[in-house]
Amino acid sequence: MGSFTSYSLIDAMAGLLALLGLAVPLAIHLWNRRPGRMVQVGSVRWLAAAANRRLRNLRLEQVWLLLLRAAVVLLLALAVAQPLWVRSLPQQPVRGHVLLSPEVLRPEVLPALRPSVDSLRRRGFALRLFASGFQAISAQAWASPDSLAKLSAAPGATALAAGAPSVSGSATLPDDYWARAQQATDSFPNQPLRVVSGAARKYFTGPRPALPARLTWQAVPLPDSVVWLAEAAVAKPGTLRLLVGRSAEDATTFRVVQQALPRAATSLTVGGLPELHYQPAQAGHSATIEQPNRARVPVAANPLRVVLYADASHIESARYVRAALEAAALGLAQRLEITSGSSATAFAEATPPNWLFWLSDKPAPTGWRAQTQRGAQLWQEATGAGTKVETELDLTGLAIPSVAISRLDTTAKASATKLVVWQDGTGRPVLTHQSSGTGGLYQLTTRLQPTWSGLPDSPALPELFLELLRPAAPPDTYASSNDLRQVDTRQLSAPVSLVSGTHSATPQQPADLNAPLTEDRLLASTDLRPWAVLAALVLFAVERWLATRRTSVSS
Repeated sequence: MGSFTSYSLIDAMAGLLALLGLAVPLAIHLWNRRPGRMVQVGSVRWLAAAANRRLRNLRLEQVWLLLLRAAVVLLLALAVAQPLWVRSLPQQPVRGHVLLSPEVLRPEVLPALRPSVDSLRRRGFALRLFASGFQAISAQAWASPDSLAKLSAAPGATALAAGAPSVSGSATLPDDYWARAQQATDSFPNQPLRVVSGAARKYFTGPRPALPARLTWQAVPLPDSVVWLAEAAVAKPGTLRLLVGRSAEDATTFRVVQQALPRAATSLTVGGLPELHYQPAQAGHSATIEQPNRARVPVAANPLRVVLYADASHIESARYVRAALEAAALGLAQRLEITSGSSATAFAEATPPNWLFWLSDKPAPTGWRAQTQRGAQLWQEATGAGTKVETELDLTGLAIPSVAISRLDTTAKASATKLVVWQDGTGRPVLTHQSSGTGGLYQLTTRLQPTWSGLPDSPALPELFLELLRPAAPPDTYASSNDLRQVDTRQLSAPVSLVSGTHSATPQQPADLNAPLTEDRLLASTDLRPWAVLAALVLFAVERWLATRRTSVSS
């Protein structure tokens, strides 16, 4: 058994409107009368009576010709409605699951994706959303782009799937696909899984878990690049410094634009960006710059303040930290101020620091830790002698050579409250961040010394610091919606073993595996538009032949 359906409500309404065209052949048929015969009459007084009888005698003639013309219009209206013939296929048991991430359910991605997914459906695979709860995608929803668009925008899918930041400017973390894949293997045991998602780095923020061979990953290309206003600051009196970012699959770059500081609300023109609007500072609020469809960018009036302390065993790290910060400052909108501190440093209330670097084997003083409650970021590196290792820092998205790590502090314990910012090739954390008040604590498990790692001599260090120093990208939004860099797709194909110190998310309760047997029964659909157009052309040819033949006979 089969049934007819349409792609969407808009297409169905367009088809109904097209049916109004049936009035055209009817009107033509009524007024395009057959030519009358020439009759010899002896007086013109008979002509008026004959004309009146003809007007009163409007009746249908050549009904088959009228029906052919109406059928042509009807078939064209049917083609406009984009009909589908949907039929049920013999019921099959669910042999596996195709997990579709929200960002691949967009209209510009689906046409290239449908053939491979439909092939898996015919083999007995059920469709589910690769998000919290693994919601089932019914056959009716899969056939409707409107339903898929609602699924991709549903709460809990991922707020950043389409690359749109929060209007209020608050950070919303995208889904961690590593943890989600682990949950999928726990929820659907002993069943083949196919994950279809983008390969953007922002979706792979946590440690990579051990994935079984029955889970395969298909990466889908997404938008090529995005350009946005990243930062704004007053570089010097009367000068506005803007930082414009551009992210693509291979790297994220920034350029600096300087303009005169406006004194009143006005529009700003920056190459590559839509029109910006500058709003000066008001009582209790700093100056801001508005950009279309994005959060407001505050204009920083103060420099970026950094306090640096190092004892004798970490003095070498301090030199590299200072040099890397000064190099990274070239890509910042704010000016950089670095001052030396001590364990007894008193921090002024009026000018709180933005960053604190405590490079010592001793614990950070209470006064330093208290600054994190006011928004400061406290940086500490490994203490003790560390453990000798042979690994490399994962620099996916940075177009620079790999960086070797020769020593790590393996005594550092993993925690669910810590965000892994840098990791090595095996998933071991190299830099973690833990929120504290409005600030946070950074812990580097190695040192910025040549005997510990290759970071001091690598051009990666200023770029890595630059990602952390930007006010628009704090660590809790490290996977920024503007970051389109891609992970190495080889990470998505080869299973790896778990390493000590990593953790995966708590498995969810197994999903109801019987639901797809009734809700996601396999349906096959055939597009009827080509057949409708072909039938309309055939009937139009027959109609032309009959009309020509009729004219010849009349002549």
